[in-house]
Amino acid sequence: MYRTAILKSMTTALRFTVYYGMRRFLLLAPTFILEPPSPYRRLSPTLLLACKEPFHLVVGDGLTMTARAALIAPKVPRHRVVAVDSDLAIFDLPIHATTMSTPVQSLDFESFTALLPALADAFPGKLSCEGVDQLFEAAVQAISGRCPSPETIDPRIEQALQLIDELPFDEVTLTGLARRLGLSPSRLRHLFKEDTGHTVSHYARWAAVWRVALLWQQGRRLTEIAHQVGFHDLAHLDHAFIEVFGLNPSTLINPENVTLVRCP
Repeated sequence: MYRTAILKSMTTALRFTVYYGMRRFLLLAPTFILEPPSPYRRLSPTLLLACKEPFHLVVGDGLTMTARAALIAPKVPRHRVVAVDSDLAIFDLPIHATTMSTPVQSLDFESFTALLPALADAFPGKLSCEGVDQLFEAAVQAISGRCPSPETIDPRIEQALQLIDELPFDEVTLTGLARRLGLSPSRLRHLFKEDTGHTVSHYARWAAVWRVALLWQQGRRLTEIAHQVGFHDLAHLDHAFIEVFGLNPSTLINPENVTLVRCP
């Protein structure tokens, strides 16, 4: 029955809603099938909630899980997400939202029932950006059991993040950033990894993909945006996009399949 449901759902064009802003997104889909040709990794922790039927995951070294709520750690390979008639919500959380000691963790769905009214408004794209902010805060609180606290980050690394967000991807180098910040490259490398958990190059690639999504407007060519952001060509952008989202950019920003809601 499970395999039949997958095959049936894969013949149907999937529609979903995405609320997005810099460094995070919320994707909502009644049915969601993601089976990329090769595993992809996100730099952020990812929360999945099934408001109806449970979803099926394959992550890491082939770990399989069926659940209504699960948290996937950053950098863990994601092989498959199958959510048929699940009303699935995928929260790509801020990098510092939570820490994990395991690749994936099954969570008690009852801890998230307070989010359901807001999610009901979010599925058709009717939730305000303020409501999205509150939804992310409630999700992190449900995971951690406490109110989200302001991020503590070295001011020099905060400045580095701002520079990376502004510079074309192909102009971001460890040496160039270090010179602007008055640090040695080795010191910047250490501080950046300590505060973000990632290398400068990995973060810069991730941030560049987000900038493409933020710059996209209906009717604007992806090739033009790719060059503006600093990707050499559309193939380079496609590869980076799939690394971040598991989807190619044309799928994510196709207005026939997706309702995009941009929030600051």
